[in-house]
Amino acid sequence: MFVVSVSAQSNSTKAEREILDLRTKIRDAVAEKDETALKKYFAEGFLHTHASGKVDGKAERIAFFLKGEPTIEDVEPDEIKVTVLNKNTAITTGKTTLLFGTEKRTFQWTGFFFRQNGKWLVAATHATLIKN
Repeated sequence: MFVVSVSAQSNSTKAEREILDLRTKIRDAVAEKDETALKKYFAEGFLHTHASGKVDGKAERIAFFLKGEPTIEDVEPDEIKVTVLNKNTAITTGKTTLLFGTEKRTFQWTGFFFRQNGKWLVAATHATLIKN
């Protein structure tokens, strides 16, 4: 089941769509192993905290995507909520279930986005394993 719950200020509908579109572009770039596109979507100084506690910067995260290992960016999330804080910042939260071999794992995750020079970038993400 795919649930989209968008909760934000009344004037943020366009920003919500832009964030969801950016997530789709990231998913497509991960699937296509498009390093050039991925570099455009993640901010300088980007950080990702894995469920294990390991922290990656932008270069490490993109390298992880290019290896083709399972990641929450591979698939549509089971749930996603976009909260637009103001015209230049937004937070996403969601749940995604992935297959690791034959084992399903569900992750709760958070993403922080900001708009710079008219374009949305991912500043930080975090994933927590909630179900084995």
